[in-house]
Amino acid sequence: MNRVVILTLDGDLDRGIRVTLAWGTTDKSAEGKIMSRLAPNPEIYQLYTDWQKGYRNLEYFYRNPRLTPKGLYISSMKSCEQLVDELSNNINQWLNSRSDGFDQIRNQLTTELSRHRDIRVLIQTDNPQLQRLPWHLWDVWENNHDSVEFSLIPLEYQPTPETKLRNRVRLLAILGNSDGIDIETDHNNWQQVSSLDSSSCFLVEPTREELDHKLWEKEGWDILFFAGHSSSECNDESGRIYINQEDSLIIDDLIPALKEAIKNGLKLAIFNSCDGLGLANALARLQMPQAIIMKEPVPDEVAQTFLRFFLEEFSQGKSLHKAVKVARKRLHYLENRLDKKLPYATWLPVIYHHPKAQPWRWPVSGSLVTLLIKLALGTVALLSIYGIYKIATEPNKLGDKISSGEEILDTTSARRFKHRGVKFMAKCQTPWRDNLAIFSQKTWQRWERCWWTKSNYKKAGNLFLKSWQEEDKDPETLIYLNNALLEATKSDYYTIAVAVPIVRNKNGSVKHRELAQKILRGIGHAQTEVNLELFQDNDKLPNNFTEKLLGKDVINGKSIKGKGLKVLIADDANITSEAIQRAKALVKERDILGVVGHYASDMTMETVDIYNSNKLVLISSGSTTEELTEHPRNFFFRTVPTAKIAAQYLVDYLVENGHQKAAVFYNPRSPFTHSFWQEFKQQFTNQGGELVDIKHYDISKPNFNPKQAIEEIGKTQDTAIVLNPDGQVTNAVTNAIDMIKENNGRNVMVGSSGIARSKTLALKQPDLFENLVVSVSWHHLNSANPQVNQDAQTLWGKSFNSLTAWSALAYDATRVLITAIEKQKNPTRLGMQKTLKSPDFSADGVTGKIEFEPANGNRKNPSQILVHVVPCPNQESGLEFVPLEYSSCDQKH
Repeated sequence: MNRVVILTLDGDLDRGIRVTLAWGTTDKSAEGKIMSRLAPNPEIYQLYTDWQKGYRNLEYFYRNPRLTPKGLYISSMKSCEQLVDELSNNINQWLNSRSDGFDQIRNQLTTELSRHRDIRVLIQTDNPQLQRLPWHLWDVWENNHDSVEFSLIPLEYQPTPETKLRNRVRLLAILGNSDGIDIETDHNNWQQVSSLDSSSCFLVEPTREELDHKLWEKEGWDILFFAGHSSSECNDESGRIYINQEDSLIIDDLIPALKEAIKNGLKLAIFNSCDGLGLANALARLQMPQAIIMKEPVPDEVAQTFLRFFLEEFSQGKSLHKAVKVARKRLHYLENRLDKKLPYATWLPVIYHHPKAQPWRWPVSGSLVTLLIKLALGTVALLSIYGIYKIATEPNKLGDKISSGEEILDTTSARRFKHRGVKFMAKCQTPWRDNLAIFSQKTWQRWERCWWTKSNYKKAGNLFLKSWQEEDKDPETLIYLNNALLEATKSDYYTIAVAVPIVRNKNGSVKHRELAQKILRGIGHAQTEVNLELFQDNDKLPNNFTEKLLGKDVINGKSIKGKGLKVLIADDANITSEAIQRAKALVKERDILGVVGHYASDMTMETVDIYNSNKLVLISSGSTTEELTEHPRNFFFRTVPTAKIAAQYLVDYLVENGHQKAAVFYNPRSPFTHSFWQEFKQQFTNQGGELVDIKHYDISKPNFNPKQAIEEIGKTQDTAIVLNPDGQVTNAVTNAIDMIKENNGRNVMVGSSGIARSKTLALKQPDLFENLVVSVSWHHLNSANPQVNQDAQTLWGKSFNSLTAWSALAYDATRVLITAIEKQKNPTRLGMQKTLKSPDFSADGVTGKIEFEPANGNRKNPSQILVHVVPCPNQESGLEFVPLEYSSCDQKH
């Protein structure tokens, strides 16, 4: 039985308010009603306005606001707290008054609260000032605050259309102007909801026409969601949303389209954006059944946290007000944590409800479906034991940015044959519930093509091979080809995963893929070495298959105890929230024995404890931060040297060449670059060096000015410039390259491995690099295992020059996992960790012998060398990074 009390407020704060209290259950008419009056109280709204001004200008509030602050005034937390105390005192004196019989309303409320644990409190008013007041400060709720959830309802309303029910929820999500905020996390939170209808739509910075067109769709929507910038207007009677970089709309601009959407079944609007009261009031006039808004400006973290926990509850069938109540409670820790508090977070979410709207819950399948599932599985058991196993094993979800071949992650390489191959793989990745129609011809065809004859995998393999031969020797294609052929040949295999950073623009298009490709090149190479033995002379594959794959020169393949290697690719996008989601998904994949990744130290630091607590080995080929040395995890290892070693090589070079002054440019928020800075500072000063104090050292800032930074160092050539950009989590690499250009070869420059990339050489001016030296982990000219580089040239073809350090270290990380699997009779996750921790463990890689320090998972005796830029005619830029002892790309001094 759901209890509800309705507090109807008719009037205003200047002239007084007529108050009606009604109570009862949600499914029946009111059990009772009391009427009274409240005296005028204009002072209370002035107090609220003063608090509102202070809140909107809290300096830590504007860490990531979803509303542009007005003015330069910065308030203090203390002044806000004082105003809240005054507000609380005023509201309680006002509402606890005995005049006009208002004490009867308080007494009845107290009775209701004492009798019932879960109560909805509906504040019914059309007055925006009354809507904004913090009613939760009234002490009548004091002992029952956790059991009460407040909603706003309008005084005036008309009938709302009958609810149009669907089996799955259709979402229309608008991801609007995101300047200065992170709404991609909102996007990701929605994508984690598996029960969304596949026709749900995400509009990224749409035009007005695109939005209008979608709202008019006759199939209708269940939920309208907006994330971006918004604000209230017209004294909170309307609101404005900023749908892209140039355009904004008020709700009135969309009246015909919104009315049609409501008529077609729109049940809930969620505006996870700032100052949404005006939006809610405008929607109420259109008879929107339910809305959730943020009453005041909302910081990014509050908006993201609320949405995540709300969706967790609501998508499981909880009522709207219960889901909001739970999500609101989960915001308490943001208000009370010791560092980076976000005050008043629980004040912000507000439910706006049509008085006559039928309560709507997320459709969740019940016991009947469960019974049918059991019946279907039992029937399938009579047909095929193998079929049961495949049905009960949930495939990878499409759109989750984890793929074994069912979707293209690097969309810049989405060639025609590759795209067709992916479609065949995706047909075998349908959710297992789609296989319950056991008497459907389509279901039987799927079973036959995916599990019995494997014809879909054979077709996919042929298309991936055709793409490899005719379109592009792309590492993602090679990995998908391997995976498809393992299925097509019905080979047994072990499974690992790799997490790579495919950096994207705001609209989802790929911005940087170079780093991810280099990592995947090393992974795909190692995987192919394992699987070739299974594919050679296999009667299920075309004649001369290996020659079609590799050409006439064949790499010697060696399987893992007669089994192959499957690789899942996870794209963490170099965004911490996405990295966390990928990690949480990977640890649930029971077949995965180990993960190569993450690349950037920022991503690894955010995810390492997820892998560690789930006892899944994580081996990074790129994370160098010393924080992982200082706080070791049992399931973390790395093939790359730590920041301490990279810094040591550069310090030794500077000191040996008589450079006693240095200015360091880095990202102070990045675990990798901050760790490098600490190590460089300590080692350089210990050897008598002096660090030049510079103002513009943060190379990651969006407004970083390379010219200004070079000018700050001065025209003296005595100061060496140290460039240490992060792992592409910001624009630091681009800024570092611009500094090289501005320096024009004048001052000595040294840098960490992020500088040694083709993007740097694309400057194509040898004079710029005359005094540049970079510390890298490996170079093919100094390889401990040159055969691997020769095999790479065979595998990747004539256009390929040589392995990079990124490819080599990823190859070695994969070889480590392969070796650990080989050393176990029955490989398990725990067995992988114990094998790698063993003092007897070693693996042979392209960078040399790989062994680990048992105490922290760091590599023993890692390689590290210094490189510089020399002319190289066979390179696209005419330049190449080579070891210092080389005077050209193939000749030593």
